Amino acid sequence: MVARPSLAATRVVALRVARLLLITCLLAAASNLTLQAFQVGLGNNVFEATTVDMFLLGTCVIAIVVLLTLAVVGRVWLTVCIVGIATMVLGLANSKKLELRLEPIFPSDWEMGIHVRFLAQMVGPGFVVLTLTLALVLFAICFFSARFARGDQPVRRKAQWLPRIAVVVICCWALAYISHFNSPGNLVHAAYNASGAKWKHASQRWNYTVNGFVGGFLYNLNVPAMKVPQGYSASEMQRISRKYQQVAADMNTTRDSGALDDTNVVLVLSESFSDPTRLKGVSVAEDPMPYTRELMRSTTSGNMLAQRVGGGTANMEFEALTGQSLAMFQPQMNTPYQMIIPDERTFPSAVGYLEQQGHTAIAVHPYKTYMYKREQVYPILGFDDLISNQTIDNAQKLEEGRFISDQSAFDEVLGQIDTITTPLLVNLVTMQNHYPMADSYADPIEVTGITGEQRTQAENYARGLKYTDDALRQFIESVEASDEKTVVVFYGDHLPSVWPRSTHRANGKRRMLETPFFVYANFDNDRRQLPTTSPIYFMNHVFETAGATVPPYYALLAELEKEVPAMEHGIIINSDNKQVSEDELSPRAKELLRDYRLVQYDLSVGQRYSQAEMFYPPNETVSASGSGD
Repeated sequence: MVARPSLAATRVVALRVARLLLITCLLAAASNLTLQAFQVGLGNNVFEATTVDMFLLGTCVIAIVVLLTLAVVGRVWLTVCIVGIATMVLGLANSKKLELRLEPIFPSDWEMGIHVRFLAQMVGPGFVVLTLTLALVLFAICFFSARFARGDQPVRRKAQWLPRIAVVVICCWALAYISHFNSPGNLVHAAYNASGAKWKHASQRWNYTVNGFVGGFLYNLNVPAMKVPQGYSASEMQRISRKYQQVAADMNTTRDSGALDDTNVVLVLSESFSDPTRLKGVSVAEDPMPYTRELMRSTTSGNMLAQRVGGGTANMEFEALTGQSLAMFQPQMNTPYQMIIPDERTFPSAVGYLEQQGHTAIAVHPYKTYMYKREQVYPILGFDDLISNQTIDNAQKLEEGRFISDQSAFDEVLGQIDTITTPLLVNLVTMQNHYPMADSYADPIEVTGITGEQRTQAENYARGLKYTDDALRQFIESVEASDEKTVVVFYGDHLPSVWPRSTHRANGKRRMLETPFFVYANFDNDRRQLPTTSPIYFMNHVFETAGATVPPYYALLAELEKEVPAMEHGIIINSDNKQVSEDELSPRAKELLRDYRLVQYDLSVGQRYSQAEMFYPPNETVSASGSGD
């Protein structure tokens, strides 16, 4: 006869389960409150922007994570410790990223978490010490509290393994479902919408603040790179291809099909290069870029529209190499280098196109190649070689600077041009002016209008710009003296994160996203002052400067640039160099933008119906990076 549990025993089990559920709910609520406090800023009202309903939804999601942790580790105190430390680290990291890059933590940022040394340089030793200290204190509190607590054994009994396994399975299933937050019909997404959630494409910070940290985080999970554009089909892509084949044919009547056969193309992404003298409320004692300014007056030049402040380097590089705009992707697609390209065997780009014209493609990045998965991405784009901090000939650093100097990077490019007999495509991404800058130089340039640590950073940054300007002069003079024809595109990827909120408010979003660029050639220079421009158009100006023919894809970009010279999420610049909404664009601009959206979808995540016709000349053998899937 099987003994039945007594009523008293059943009551004890029920009380223990109720206790565990209460601890789970309280811990989840405390964790959610902490994350939201870091998001809005410590000391501010957590519920000023978000609603109680959305806070409760976020708490429910965290409760599932807490319950899963409890079922796995089997100890209440250890669960409190793990969840508490994870919450604190995530909250502090989010706060620091908001400070440095004006954007919150994304799910894709976990890949950056393994680069501990680089992140430690970014946030500074003080932040690392504070985080570790708080983590140790929390662990100690939980551990010693558990030593004096009673009843911390129930979930460790062998008889409870089966319920624990069941809880693990149910929680994993629930989290898997929640992770498809952006799938049609997802009930959690629907619950957020019913609670008043508003999703703003142009501002991820808004999404996290207004919809709660958890809601904003879920909004960035498992999202398609692009929505399927209306009308997408093989026949529509064929129609668009024929349309721009004719546009290209008309453009090419006055161009030379062999213009690039003996011409080097050098793309220089200069880390954090910007013009601080343009900023209102800031005064710089010495012009940190006199040579660059002089060169811009005699070349095709202007201001580039960056995606972010303090970050987005790989995205600007992606736009320049592929001609694909981040503005066309979903706002959650924050790093194509990590989220799209690694899953492809090949990816259409200017790299593959110029390789087809006989160029050898070399990437130079004087830093670790795993950043943004460049060591995976570059071969997919079609690069033949990658030169990093480990293989560069001269790894000199300036004074107390943390990164290889621009002078060393430029010398590497010149060495490649001198050594390799075929025409080159060189893509240089520098590191000298990467954050942090404080205490890098003995003679920083005085900056007034800001105070404290930010002033120290800005003054060292300004001196770094002057070093870049000097190195650029030597580089251009060497190219000018060379017998090899060379076109150089030089651009800054973003403003650094040294400027305080007051500077951002005084200058507005657009100005804080504008960086200098120019297109130089040592054989001919077309002097034009361009409106604010996106890097997707840089290769068009290379073709134009060299007088080279273009494939239909770049013919489409040439037509689009006339109507929409710059765009990023939340910003569109029209032909009058004014910021407008998409609805305010001309009918011609809307037509071109529709065609471009279809082509970008097709080439990036679609079926690539148009790749052979649009990106590479038809009826010719293409290189690996130009072959279709």
